[in-house]
Parts: sequence; C-alpha cells; structure tokens
Amino acid sequence: MNNPTEGFIAVHLGAGQHSSTLKEKYFKLSQEACQKGIESLKSSSSVLEAAVSAVTVLEDSPLTNAGYGSNLTYDGNVECDASVMDGSNLQYGAVGAITGVKNPIQVAKCLCQYQTVNIGHGRVPPSLLTGSGASAWAKEMGIQCVPAENLISAKAEKIYKHYKRKVEGDCSKVTLQIKKRMDTVGAVCIDGCGNVAAACSSGGIILKFPGRVGQAAIWGCGSWASKGNISVGSSTSGCGEHLIRTSLARTIADCIVDADCPTTSVHNTMTSDFINSKFLQNLNEKLCGVIAIRYSAEDNIGDFLWSHSTNSMIIGYMNSRNKSAKSHMSTLPIADVGKKPIVEGVMFKLKNTKKIE
Repeated sequence: MNNPTEGFIAVHLGAGQHSSTLKEKYFKLSQEACQKGIESLKSSSSVLEAAVSAVTVLEDSPLTNAGYGSNLTYDGNVECDASVMDGSNLQYGAVGAITGVKNPIQVAKCLCQYQTVNIGHGRVPPSLLTGSGASAWAKEMGIQCVPAENLISAKAEKIYKHYKRKVEGDCSKVTLQIKKRMDTVGAVCIDGCGNVAAACSSGGIILKFPGRVGQAAIWGCGSWASKGNISVGSSTSGCGEHLIRTSLARTIADCIVDADCPTTSVHNTMTSDFINSKFLQNLNEKLCGVIAIRYSAEDNIGDFLWSHSTNSMIIGYMNSRNKSAKSHMSTLPIADVGKKPIVEGVMFKLKNTKKIE
C-alpha cells in the first residue's frame, strides 16, 4: 500500500532575472523550503500543509517577491496575492492585494479549508478575499498580522525608490527593466497515494497600481492541482496579466495528464497557448514560468517539469526518501527572452526503486 507520508515536493523562487551573485543564497533558500515541506508531509500526512509550509519559508525571506520583501505598489505599500488548491477535493482558496499579513499563503490555505464549513443561513463560504476584507478575515481567523511597514525590506525599498525616480522622470527608458523582476514563488507537493496540492504567492510587479491583483490569486492561473489515475499539479510565475489571460496553471496541468511525453507536451503548450496565444498577440514579450508535477500512484512514477520564457528561473525539489534537496538555476539566452520557452525536468519514484532522484 502506498504511504501518504512518502512524497515529492518542488518549489520555485520565480521566473525573472536572478543575480548570479546570489545564486548560492537562492539555492540554500529553495533547499530549506523543500526540507520544511517534506518535514511537514511526514508529520501531518497532508500535501496541502506541506506545500504551504514550503511557501511560508519563501515568504519569510527578503530574497523573494512574496510576503516580507515583496515589490511595493506605486504608493509604496506591500500588497500580496496568494492561492492554494487541494487536488483531492478540488477546493481552492486565495487572497488578493492583502496587506498587513506576514504570510498570505496561510490565509489562502485557511480559505481553502473553510470551503467545507457550514456558516449557516444559506451563506456561501468565500474562496477569494481581497484588500481590507482579506486582512480583517485573517485577523478574525487568528492568522498573524503585522504593521504594514514591517513587510517592507531594505532591498524592496531601494528598488522602489530607484524605479519611482526613473518613472517620474521618463518611464519610456525603464519599461523593459521593470518587467524583469516578477519572481512569484510557489510549491507543488504530491504523496505516494497521488494526493496533490499546489500553492502560489506573490508581491506583484514593481510599481503596480494599488489594488492590482495578479495571477497568484486567480483560479486556474497561479496554482492548480487535481488527483486522478494520473495526478497533476502546477504553480506559475511571471507577468500576472499574461498568466491570467492564458490560465497558465490549469493549461499546463491539463496538457500533461494524458501526455506520452510530458516534456514535449509542455513545450508545445507553452509555445502554442502562451507564446503564440491569441490573447497575447499584441505583446512583444510574453513572460512566464511554471513548475508542474505529473504522477501515477499505480506505477509510483512521476515527472517534475519546469519551463519559463524569462531570463532565469530558480527551482528546488526533494524526494522524501532523500536526505537533502536539489536546486537548479535554469537560464534562457537573452535573445530568446519573451519569445521562446525552455523546458527541463527530472523523473522520480516513490516506491520500490534502487535509484531515486
């Protein structure tokens, strides 16, 4: 019988343009997130808890654009988006433009689990809350809230001031530069029984309009998870507006369910349904990143895939049978950024194997 505490977790630190000088710090962070996720899976037997635990580690780091250290809005505040999806019951929870919450992914998880609560009088539990309403609900649920200014890191404030000055002087000179820091974070976890969950968290694009909500909060765009004979899960990153128009998380998950070759399927789908999408036809650059897991509980074999059209993407992954996680910085030539996708991946096994990733 397959073991629900045996599993595989993958994380991403976003698709964007990452500094090579910070590469080792990115790797260490991704490994810490994977380790925390696997520890959570073993103690709770819950893939949802595992995915959220991993993303919480990423939100707490100033290296990422999620939670503490998020990009600032045009008026200098932190507003975050996050979502989770539980593939075993297809429940979903999300927050958009939430302020004053240390870990938005925890609020999204609580909303996801709240879907089964009978709140009486025929009222429907919310699956997506935004702005002050989301913050008030988080406080009511006992989730840690902090003064909004406590979420602003020195790095984020420096970047904000740099681009704010340039935009107010001549925005035409910095449009491309601003686009490239869009590194949303996320995780996908699957156990030996095929239960799968996905999570996504983001501080949004630099100098975004206050109240703007990106793909990390939108159903089918930021995260996706579905359990079946073949279980799939995905989490995205990149320009939220591009990802929303193409429902990329669900699009990628759907394309690998019945694929003979998942790698080829992801490449073809990224090309036809994202780069060449009719919904993005007027854009010079189409910027995205995605991680995806495909797993057969019957065969105990899975594929972990990642793809992006940005300059770089940081990913990490770990099998519960391993002592440590692996990390990788995937890169795309500058000439191909926004125009061609790169697809990479590894296979993994969760049972009865001599060689395990």
